[in-house]
Order: sequence, then structure tokens, then C-alpha cells
Amino acid sequence: SIVGPQQGQPHQTASASRLITLAKYRELRDGMSYYGATEILGRDGAEVSRNTLDMPGGELRTVMYAWQNPDGSNMNAMFQNDRMVSRAQWGLR
Repeated sequence: SIVGPQQGQPHQTASASRLITLAKYRELRDGMSYYGATEILGRDGAEVSRNTLDMPGGELRTVMYAWQNPDGSNMNAMFQNDRMVSRAQWGLR
């Protein structure tokens, strides 16, 4: 296998670990933090949208993130005040 110039890891292993898989998706749980989700998924998501509402009990911050694999399979997750409230996937294996 081809070894990366700095990591000393085969490219296949490095790129495979960054793939979003159905197994990783199934480990996610409502209520977990964005950081906790990225620890499972192995990389940050791309921020899709952000909204902040002033509520009687304080601010409600909602952020949607998306993760996409090279083959087009993908997932997204919504966090409110840094807690996962929903997620969806398409084509993960």
C-alpha cells in the first residue's frame, strides 16, 4: 500500500477511517454534544445552517451539520444548544 508522506499510515486506512459509515451513524444518540458526535464520526461536519432565537428561558441555538462521503452517501444532524435533537442519513453502508 502507499504510505502518506507525514502520517506514516497507508492512504487506504487513513481515508477509510474518515468515511461516515452506517455503524458510526447508529452509535449517535439524541442529547449528545457536537464534540461527542465528531469523536464517533472521526471528523467535523460542514455547517449547513445556524439560527438563534431569544426564548423566555434564554437563547435557543440551532445548528445543522452535514457529512458527505466521496460516493455521495451522507448524513446530517441538528443540534440545539449543542445537543443532538435529530439526524438523518442517505446511502450509508
